[in-house]
Amino acid sequence: WRFRTSEAERTLTDQVLGQQQMSVSRDLGDFIVAKADGTPGYQFTVVLDDHAMGVTEVLRGDDLIASAFRQLDLFDAFKCQPPTFAHVPLVTGPDGRRLAKRHGDTRLSTLRDQGIAAEKLVGLLAESCGIRETPEPMTARELLAGFCIDKLPKQPFIYRDELMKR
Repeated sequence: WRFRTSEAERTLTDQVLGQQQMSVSRDLGDFIVAKADGTPGYQFTVVLDDHAMGVTEVLRGDDLIASAFRQLDLFDAFKCQPPTFAHVPLVTGPDGRRLAKRHGDTRLSTLRDQGIAAEKLVGLLAESCGIRETPEPMTARELLAGFCIDKLPKQPFIYRDELMKR
């Protein structure tokens, strides 16, 4: 089953990316709400789950901005209040592509096995989010205390192995 999308030009004020516009019908087209095996599709499930749980804010990667527009169509169809959205740039490798296996093993478990303390990684995260200008080690609690969505960068953070060696 596919959801017939709206032809309306939608405007979304994203908390990080600012004002975004898109026509779901023209730019994305109809999308699956129920698969052939009867299981619900991603967009359908996310909207109903967010509504049922009272979600008011969604923070995710900017590669999913199109999903926000599909979800707005569904929120309207269900006559539900949509959450506010914030889409952050992805962490990329030096090649500018989304950080993935091709850039080496960057799993947290691997970094931990290499002796990298959690506080060091949190400090790097703080630097990447604009909370600190340098990546001094810090706790997650300290990171949260300094978090401000307005400080989040609009450009991707480029991960390089040498960042963990500083």
